Amino acid sequence: MRPMLAFDTSTPCARVAVLSSEGDCLATAEKVAARHSSNLLRLCDEVLCATGTTVAGLAAIACGAGPGSFTGLRVGLAVAKGLALADRIPLVLVSSLDALAEDLAEALTWEPPKGSQTLPRWCAAGEAGGLPTRLVESFVLPCIDAGKGQVYGRLYRVAGGAAEPIGTDELVLLPEDLCRLVQEQAAGGAVAAGGNGVDRYQEIFRAQLGVKAVRFQVAGPSALAVGRLARARLARGEHDDLETSVPRYGRLPDITKPRQPHVRNQSV
Repeated sequence: MRPMLAFDTSTPCARVAVLSSEGDCLATAEKVAARHSSNLLRLCDEVLCATGTTVAGLAAIACGAGPGSFTGLRVGLAVAKGLALADRIPLVLVSSLDALAEDLAEALTWEPPKGSQTLPRWCAAGEAGGLPTRLVESFVLPCIDAGKGQVYGRLYRVAGGAAEPIGTDELVLLPEDLCRLVQEQAAGGAVAAGGNGVDRYQEIFRAQLGVKAVRFQVAGPSALAVGRLARARLARGEHDDLETSVPRYGRLPDITKPRQPHVRNQSV
């Protein structure tokens, strides 16, 4: 089986990885930038060279489709399509929120230091203490910064290490409104929240979600999570059309048609 190239550009950090046919990470690279157009291809070349893989030798190209940064998503999908086009390599898109949920679910399996019992209610995993047992089968809340004071987010139930979304919609809401909805959906259950949306508005999340929430600082959406979700789609015989695929922006772009100049009727 051939390896897979996977990446996500939904946040200011572009993350790229090559995965083996078994889903193991063979090489990874990342770069924070205002615009990913200047570094994404270089990152792809870096991980491909590190594994001795050519584009033609890939089984598929996996790309985080959003929601997230409008410019980042456009760059990511354009690069994915460009690389896939020449050799007709399957393109597989996955939700960036789904990938971040997988990263959070994996963080729940983090092993605490020997002798530790509890994790402070609102801190990064690994800063101190251990993980509460009640979080092992619980909820994760991935959030990506949406700008304009909003976040993209959706609640997921975690059981057996897998994250299953609650509801069908990826939401774009004020952090306060998302927290109120999450409290209703979780019905008192423990929540592990993470992503750059939580990082930006952590005081709001901490105040709204209270002691039953833990903040995880995860490096995600990770390319590894994108690749593993894409492998599951490929195993079901699914992939995306190179011509018609578009990013999941999460809301309409702030682009309007230019106003037509007003022309007065003049009498001659």
